[in-house]
Order: sequence, then C-alpha cells, then structure tokens
Amino acid sequence: MSTNINEDQDRQPMPINSTQLEFLYWNSYLGNDKPIKIEFDNESNILDYWIDDSPLKLITHGWLASDDNSRGVFEIKTAYVNFGGYNIITMDWSHIGKSIIYPAPAIKTEAVGCSCSEFLDRVIHLTGLNPQDIHLIGHSLGAHVVGACGSHLKTGKVGRITGLDPARPGFEICVIQDEHLNKDDAEFVDVIHTAAGTLGYIKSIGHADFYPNSGISPQPGCNLPLTFTFCSHSRSHEIYADSVSNGGLYGTKCPSWISFKTNKCSNNTVLPMGHYALPSSRGIFYARTNNKSPYSLLLSDNSSTSRRSN
Repeated sequence: MSTNINEDQDRQPMPINSTQLEFLYWNSYLGNDKPIKIEFDNESNILDYWIDDSPLKLITHGWLASDDNSRGVFEIKTAYVNFGGYNIITMDWSHIGKSIIYPAPAIKTEAVGCSCSEFLDRVIHLTGLNPQDIHLIGHSLGAHVVGACGSHLKTGKVGRITGLDPARPGFEICVIQDEHLNKDDAEFVDVIHTAAGTLGYIKSIGHADFYPNSGISPQPGCNLPLTFTFCSHSRSHEIYADSVSNGGLYGTKCPSWISFKTNKCSNNTVLPMGHYALPSSRGIFYARTNNKSPYSLLLSDNSSTSRRSN
C-alpha cells in the first residue's frame, strides 16, 4: 500500500466482519466444479487437499462482482485449474463489495485486505508455504485489496502481486482511501492498465506497468457506446486469463503510446506480460492486442510460440 504498515503501527483499517469473506480452494485434481470451502479462522481442512511444494495463486474481484460471475476475474481461476501445478484460492468479498454506493466498499478495501492477510498467515503456518511462492491477483477494487493483503502480511513479503486495471475513483481521483496498490506491497508488482483515466489508474504504481492498446478505453472490440468503458475495464482480466491459456503476449518498454506506435521504441526491451511476466521487469510497457481471444497478435496470425515456452 502507499504507506508501509511498519512505518505507522498506530493506524488501523476500518473494522469489518471478516467471516463475511468467502474463500474457496481449487486445484487441477479437484477440477473446476468441486471447490473446497475454507472458513475464515478455521482453515485446517485445506490440508486435506493442499499440493505440497506448489505455489499459491489467490484471486479476487472488484466492485459489484462475486465468485458467482464465472465470466469475470475468476476466469483466471479456471485457466489456472486447467493449466495445473498450483494451489488456488478465490476470495469473494461481495458481502462488502456489492453495495451500489461505490465509496462504501472503496473505503473498506484496506480492511478487506488486512483480513485476507490474517487468513493467509494462518494458511502459511498450516502448510509451510513460503510467502515468496504466493501470487495475489486482483481486479479493480480487488487490486487495492490484494495490495493491502501484501502490505499487512506478517509472515513475510509475498513474491508477486498483479493489479488488473486498479480502480481509479476514490484512489487516484476524489480520494477517499489513501492506501492503494503500490510496488512496496510485494517483491514484484505488475499492473495491466486497460481503462486508464476513467475506471482505472493512469499512473504507474508497479515495478512493471503494461498499457495494452495505449491502456485507455475503448479497447479493441469494446465498441458499444454505453458499455465500452466497462468492457475495457474488464479487458485487463480477460487478457490475463488468456495469457495463462495461450501465452504470446508481450510489451515493449517505451515512455509513451505515441512513441510506441510511431516505432520510436522498436529497438527497446520486449518482455512478456500477464502470467509470464518476469520478476525482473521494470518500467512502462506498451503493446497491441487482438480484439478478442486469443489476444496475442502473433497467435491470431498462427505464429505463436508454445504456451509453456517461458
């Protein structure tokens, strides 16, 4: 978060009822239809299903969403279950995030993240998981939730946080919550911006910030006038899920979209974004994508490398 918790021990987030958070555990052996419910403050049954020596992906949603929306950010869960090799937890905080009065859940993102960190601290204690093997993924308000989770974790610093079009209202403009996703929240923080300047953050807040198709709305394929901003906001998690399943997505290090599209950065560093993003990545990156899955232009031209090439 924007303020390191260790620097301000007296500041406490707004209290919430942590038992309202719903955690489901998944892995490739259980499949996409048999999640295991893990109760807050009673996490021991996770040991019956936990895959030893495998990393953890924890995924959460944004405003007005829930884990009932299989077309939302939890498409990433489905992609990882199909991919295999991971412990996966989805966190549903819709009891808080479903309020149509946006400031109400926005101001509680730090508290939700703090409760998530308490849950993870206990999972780490039970399983022996190394915090470096934890990857937190959040969309919109959920990006700030996972930032708070990383910031408040007591057992160590998480290895990676991915922010998918982190929410702008209430954080970058009309600020009501000072604590937002920040590169101090994990060893590596990568961000994908797809509705920057409207629903999503404009400025770089990670170690590596990727701006596909300039990072603003409308994204390619988001053409309906009344919904193109929301479509673009969702494109961030669609691109990420596609990167798990298909790979082939890359960004070019470049100071601006204008420089990128006029080929002034054609000799610059090119690095993968999404699932395959490298922890050593630093800077601002631009990319072009297709208007639908597969989002990689290389894949749409049938000239992609293998999805497991990195």
